[in-house]
Amino acid sequence: MQARLPSIAVLALGLIVAGCAALTLRDPPRIDIVDVRLDRVVGPDAYFSVEVALTNRADRELVVDALQGTLAIEGENIAQAALAGPPVHLSANGTARAEMKAHAGMDAVLRAIAAAMRRGAMILGPGERPALRYTIEGSATFAGGARVPFRRSGELGERGS
Repeated sequence: MQARLPSIAVLALGLIVAGCAALTLRDPPRIDIVDVRLDRVVGPDAYFSVEVALTNRADRELVVDALQGTLAIEGENIAQAALAGPPVHLSANGTARAEMKAHAGMDAVLRAIAAAMRRGAMILGPGERPALRYTIEGSATFAGGARVPFRRSGELGERGS
């Protein structure tokens, strides 16, 4: 029994090290938030879309199982955004687009509008539109469990890269 304990411990340590190796990417992909926009307001609900550009810098295919993030407007966390649709396949050294969707209740949207009003964003001249600032922060989860974080701030409807 005594001789078996060290070999079980070595086996367990080997499994832990192998598991950790599967959770890291040597060349993590680039994740760019291209656009965050308010799609529609239906009754007390607001629906948002987040366009994501993914760039694979590795010489092997990667599969994005999930994209998840917190959408904040004017510093108020209003919704959780998640990948809309099936997993995204990124070819070796390739690019792909993905879309995340978020749904917020009117109470959260009103808190964000109140924050915008406090900073004076709603004081507009003729023909001007209010500019609402957003931040989206989250991570992409890849097949095998590796995670790559992302974060972007900007104004709703403003296209970026």
